[in-house]
Amino acid sequence: MKTLTAVIGLLTVILGGCWNNIELTETRFVTAVGIDLNEEGRYVLTVNVMKPSSGKTDGGSAEKSAIIQSTGYTMFDAARNMIEYSGYKLSYHQMQYVAIGTDAAKKDIIGPLDLFFRDQELSGRHWVIYVEGKAESLLHAKGDTNDIQPLQINEKMIASRAIGKYPPVRSLDLMRMMASKEKIGYLPISHPIQSKKESREAGAVIIKGGKAIASINETQVRGLLWTTGKIKSTIVIVPLKKQGQYASIEIIGSKTKIRPVLENNQLHIQVTVHPHGYIGSLNHPIPMDTETYKWLQTKVNHVIRDEIHEAVAVAKKNKADIFGFHEYVHRAYPQVWKTWEEQWPAHFSELDVKVNVQSKLLLNGLLAEQLGEK
Repeated sequence: MKTLTAVIGLLTVILGGCWNNIELTETRFVTAVGIDLNEEGRYVLTVNVMKPSSGKTDGGSAEKSAIIQSTGYTMFDAARNMIEYSGYKLSYHQMQYVAIGTDAAKKDIIGPLDLFFRDQELSGRHWVIYVEGKAESLLHAKGDTNDIQPLQINEKMIASRAIGKYPPVRSLDLMRMMASKEKIGYLPISHPIQSKKESREAGAVIIKGGKAIASINETQVRGLLWTTGKIKSTIVIVPLKKQGQYASIEIIGSKTKIRPVLENNQLHIQVTVHPHGYIGSLNHPIPMDTETYKWLQTKVNHVIRDEIHEAVAVAKKNKADIFGFHEYVHRAYPQVWKTWEEQWPAHFSELDVKVNVQSKLLLNGLLAEQLGEK
């Protein structure tokens, strides 16, 4: 009898369904979130909610989503108040990105995002984006290549690895950055174009103490990505010997090695970058021989080195170690780090960073034969 009771109890659990299942008729799915502050200092939560499809294809151009907004003293308060406007308890399972506006980000980034960090339903793979101005303006932007704008933003973040002009940051990435004592990190910047209801992603914002403090441009972002080894693919423009002539070098991969060196109680960081790629195009024909090829490699080295130096300079100015150099120092010199940890921002601002770039331009078969490399 006891065995039968146990079996019935087990079947009840198994056949009863998942304990936290979501009934589709009782919820609506959020695909994007915008976080702003109003004039009273309350949080303004804007969400993009997918509309359920009727399954009919009448050729109309009905909107596939709706924009809903609520306010609250905290993000949890604003999220719960959203029920009043939507009529449903919203699900954030399908959320593609969280955008945070300028005013909210300058006040505090960690606080308003804490709700999404804690939500066990979320995987932490949604993107986090800093918006120049109001975050809600990004949600109102229209998708050009995808009717569902949040999906287009997701595609842009993934495609950024082939551009290197803004750093894609997922929620989990930001959580790891904010786990550091100084709470230093960065987010990509989105620039909404109000007149066209579009957005352009370029540059990044530096986070320090959990707040947005300064921005870096596209060149400096690429310097950051070279240093942290996150360049997957990009184009390096190299000026040729005559004015107005350029070579486009397609980088298809890069590796970075960071090594702290302590000599006579003086610390410097050695950054060595090994990019490799091809000549993508020349806007003016030039004689291609072995010497020219080596000259192009040297020019690529100079361009990348200068981009890294630019990124380091702006980071040192803001005393924000966005490269994570402190982790390398901690591992290499744990005893020294104990005395430096409290004053690391000051040490970082005076840090000597030596950059060595060793690029390699690959040859296609015809050119290799022409240059005698086969």
